Amino acid sequence: MARELARLEVSQARRTVGIAMQGGLGLFLLYIVAVRPGDFLGTLVLGLAGMAMLWFAYKFWRATDVALVLTTEGLVDENGRTFCRFEDIEKVDRGFFAFRPSSGFVIICKTPVQRGWAPGLWWAFGKHIGIGGATGRAAGKQMADIISVMLTERGAEIKAGKNEL
Repeated sequence: MARELARLEVSQARRTVGIAMQGGLGLFLLYIVAVRPGDFLGTLVLGLAGMAMLWFAYKFWRATDVALVLTTEGLVDENGRTFCRFEDIEKVDRGFFAFRPSSGFVIICKTPVQRGWAPGLWWAFGKHIGIGGATGRAAGKQMADIISVMLTERGAEIKAGKNEL
């Protein structure tokens, strides 16, 4: 049985504000289309943008209901999706110029991962898994630190094993 090391979830306040902002913008754009119809192209663009924002609000609501859990075996979510195992993690990048979610970090794996996206929580593409966004900065930093420490320990074990030969 894998032991839980860290949990990363979106607070109810952040979920509410995020959904309200995206949904409010979507409704506002659709209101503009209904009240002040203009030329066909402008109405179409505003209508599509409003519908897209409502869809993003729905996706955000669904995605942020699930927490990410770091266990001794790897990174999973509460629904059972496995993002990566510790053996597959190459490094963690939290640098200033890293392509990462806000308040988050990027896990770089040795092999490509299954692509996916949960707005405000994670994205996965190629060998990169971006963690964070609407999550708290402290919890994301704690999870990244734990992964870094475990990678350092794994590296020390590998070096110790090579010296024994």
